[in-house]
Amino acid sequence: MRVTDHPPWERPYPVRFLIVGEGEDDDAIDVDLLLGRCAAAEGLFADPPPPPREVLVLRGCAPGLAAGRLGPAVLVGLSEAGREYSWELLDAEVLVVGPHSADPTLVDVVVGAAIGEVDDFRLAQDPCERFELLGGRDEPPTTCAEVTGLPVASAEPARLPVRLIGCEPTEPLRAKLDGGYLGWPAYTQLWALDDTGRVMARFHTGLAVDRVRPSVLGGGLLDLLLSVPPGDLPGSAAREAWQRWQQGPPEEPGSWRGLSVAAKREWQSLALYRRDPGPDRPGGDYHLAGAGVEDETGLHCALGEAVNGPGGYYGREWNGFKDCFGGGFGPVPPFTLVWHDFVATERELAAGAGGAPGAGRAGQDGRSGYPEELARLMESRGIRVVRA
Repeated sequence: MRVTDHPPWERPYPVRFLIVGEGEDDDAIDVDLLLGRCAAAEGLFADPPPPPREVLVLRGCAPGLAAGRLGPAVLVGLSEAGREYSWELLDAEVLVVGPHSADPTLVDVVVGAAIGEVDDFRLAQDPCERFELLGGRDEPPTTCAEVTGLPVASAEPARLPVRLIGCEPTEPLRAKLDGGYLGWPAYTQLWALDDTGRVMARFHTGLAVDRVRPSVLGGGLLDLLLSVPPGDLPGSAAREAWQRWQQGPPEEPGSWRGLSVAAKREWQSLALYRRDPGPDRPGGDYHLAGAGVEDETGLHCALGEAVNGPGGYYGREWNGFKDCFGGGFGPVPPFTLVWHDFVATERELAAGAGGAPGAGRAGQDGRSGYPEELARLMESRGIRVVRA
């Protein structure tokens, strides 16, 4: 994959974004096709609207739930045919717990929640015969016989406006725009550039153009108004992480500290985009600064910079971390990791585990015992972990 060659853009405004589509070279090999260069983009950090809240009635449930905030949870429906269907319950709250009319040993539970992802299914043809409510904590699931009030499909979120400012279309896109065609037939991405001109982030936006106007920057440039699915935008959490990478990859360790969990996840995405760890390298000693990791996502930021330097990537969560052991990310087992202040890491993550993994107190994420789980995983793959 490569961006096709074009002469440099000689304008008084720096290029901050590239519009990149899909094309083919002379050998019919897919290549990244440069469609335009833009000076700015407005609307990238908008968040999608929250999903609508619903009132669910869980009937014939095993007792145990009490009124109060439940936090993130998943409701799983089990059909007679053996299928499983799931509804993601966001910010769920148990509103009322009362007796079940047919069996006094059971209860009916009224739950208010925003419904996240909804499985695509046909309840009419394959009804669920029982349900399980899985909370974010370590308690066993709550079983129920029936649930009413569940949506059967996710509402399509409204697209959000994104304005690309000061754009110079290349010939393929200009020909489309001049012909009145306001779109691109294949996938289209925006590539964000840092101050050095290197790609900092890539994300799909499509190229549904609602309006084309002469740019507010003049000079024969264009401003394009796009409509973009909200889930394809970086969102508000990305703003601060992008600011810390705008001048290039960070040079000081721990530059991610103090970011929110969501911003640290975006930090990991930026680290992955800029990953250049060189060839696989077995052996060697690496040092992890275990104090002040703040939360689970911060621990993975610290692991990445421990083995690949500031802004380094070595997996953003458990499964991504395991993938790195197979090569392509710098160090490969066997090597030695000296985990400084290991006890402090355990203490910090335990303090952030006041609820569901990934949604602890004060916006942190954490799981009591997670550092030890990671250490044992590494040891099982031939990495020597020194808990210092």
